[in-house]
Amino acid sequence: MSAENQGGGNELDLLTDFKKGYVYFLTGFQSLVGSFLQFLSTGLSETNKREILPFRKNLDQELDKAQKKIKEIIFNLDEKHMFALVRKEYSRYFSRNIDEASRDDYVQFHLIFEMLRYFYIESKEAWVYLREAVLNAKFSEPDFQTNALLNYRILPALERLNQLEIFLKRMSFILQIDNPNYLTEFKPTKPKFRDRIVYRLSSVFDESLYDKPPSLEPEDSGIVYKADEVIQKNEDDSNQKKVWAAQKSKIKEESVPNYIQAYGKYTWNSDQHYFFRYELDKYLAEKSLFKSAISLDLHLGADEQVLRAELIRSMTSTEKKNKSAEDFELEYQNFLKQFFLFCENIILMNMMIPNQVKYVFLFHLGPSHFYMIAKKFLMEVNTGYIHARGTDGKKVIRVIPGEYVKKHIIDYWNEVILPNVGEEKNNLALLKKLTEMIEEKYKEISKLTIQKYDELDEDTKNSKPRDLIFREHMNEWMGAANIIIFKRFVKNKSY
Repeated sequence: MSAENQGGGNELDLLTDFKKGYVYFLTGFQSLVGSFLQFLSTGLSETNKREILPFRKNLDQELDKAQKKIKEIIFNLDEKHMFALVRKEYSRYFSRNIDEASRDDYVQFHLIFEMLRYFYIESKEAWVYLREAVLNAKFSEPDFQTNALLNYRILPALERLNQLEIFLKRMSFILQIDNPNYLTEFKPTKPKFRDRIVYRLSSVFDESLYDKPPSLEPEDSGIVYKADEVIQKNEDDSNQKKVWAAQKSKIKEESVPNYIQAYGKYTWNSDQHYFFRYELDKYLAEKSLFKSAISLDLHLGADEQVLRAELIRSMTSTEKKNKSAEDFELEYQNFLKQFFLFCENIILMNMMIPNQVKYVFLFHLGPSHFYMIAKKFLMEVNTGYIHARGTDGKKVIRVIPGEYVKKHIIDYWNEVILPNVGEEKNNLALLKKLTEMIEEKYKEISKLTIQKYDELDEDTKNSKPRDLIFREHMNEWMGAANIIIFKRFVKNKSY
């Protein structure tokens, strides 16, 4: 269904305030409520006060409740608080902690949907009641009833709630909410995650939103965390539990945190982009894989046949069989140091970042986005895997140890990035300049991406919606690592 059919006219024209952000819409509503409260306290005659007395209590309660609710939502929408909320609620959505930006966006998008939905449900009935109360009351001054109360205050509030209703319908379509009563019931909604959907505010304004396939098959992406089976295998192993407990105790005694707060002096360089952590239990589980390791994939790009031959050779090599867990782990750590440098060089080259500001750029990119890029490169280059004996001692599992990599990114940040960045990290003008450079690169690569689409044959173009084709080829055309960087720095992106 088109936007016109859904809304009785082009419904996107009614959502102008939302195009400037959730907060812009909410502060507009908040201003309307605030002016209403001020009018009630200073603009009423004694006659007016007597005539609105039958519904004055309901009016005061609704205005006060709306003020508090909007203030609460705006507080939660702040980036720092939203990040904490997403982290807290993440496990309700995904059983495994796969760090994909699209999954974080999905959780955040649904949390915001629920906040706005509850506000709509709580507000709509009350404002409809107030409208009916004013219409049915007897006033000595018709202008007070028609304009002061209805046209200037109550009807504008209802108009904003109608806009919010349209907005929520579009959000619910993106989230694939099945409950037809979601705008009247406080019951939590159950969204469906789709790997190829962009869960961002910009998606709500897609003119072809309702023309898209209503349901794509769920599709996970990224590293599947196979070290879970290592944890499960050792759950009942008292000796292994003692080893892990001793290791955790040692880490705590050494006061080595499992996170980094690479903050600057100001709020703009102290949000979630500068915070990063790893799960200690999963890190220890992955660390234990080196004890059952058979071989490691530690190349920075190689022919598939060469890789296969190297794997066969390594699995039958006496040298490999004689290696200890410590040898394997040290070898992997040395690889990670080289690999992080490889990632760093590729990022700087792709974005054309001058060498003299590379550390401040990487500081603002942040350890979380650096990890996402490193993970993409590991999978694209088909490297960084541990080949280890499985739980049955027979099959071989192939694992990228995600939490182990995270831990060493924190080490890399402490040892390489932070000592070299200095006070430049607190230079807002420099950050803006770097952002402008990334935005220019985004425009350049976007043009090339559109050109790639234009070069497709007509049969391919007609086979699927345009935006779906773009999403299917986006990693190839734009570059998966580049997309991660653009998501960090560029506002108003088209993907």
